[in-house]
Amino acid sequence: MSECFCPLDSALYSVLNTQILCRSFLASHLAKAEYWYRVSLYCLNKRLKVMKRYGMVIKVRPEKLEEYKKLHSKVWPEVLDMIKKCNIHNYSIYHKDGYLFSYFEYEGQDFQADMEKMAADPITQKWWDVCKPCQEPLETRTEGEWWADMEEVFHCD
Repeated sequence: MSECFCPLDSALYSVLNTQILCRSFLASHLAKAEYWYRVSLYCLNKRLKVMKRYGMVIKVRPEKLEEYKKLHSKVWPEVLDMIKKCNIHNYSIYHKDGYLFSYFEYEGQDFQADMEKMAADPITQKWWDVCKPCQEPLETRTEGEWWADMEEVFHCD
């Protein structure tokens, strides 16, 4: 018995086969495109870090000023490392008329989480225990603050 050959069946088979091959090809390439899109976003986020400037103020006890300066002339390496691990850069502390002013730039994604990470570090806690007797927080600080956060009112690049 011979099989019946229909040209329409052949054409339909060819179209369906082409569609299957195209879908497979497209799916493969779309998956690769999505992967590279995600990689490029990750790299872009790493390169284009959002930086926020912070200014904070606290009083220094007059009888403890020299001790405070001496402590900060030799900050413990573990403390400096933790500052960097918490995405803080360009960190400075200034003194004027009994006040300490700190300035730093934060380049992370979650400031609160990074500050909690720093506060949980045992070496940083010991460092703060050594420094705190030299400091006197402002009465006007927000509840829970040690150093009072300051509002930036001007900036010029």
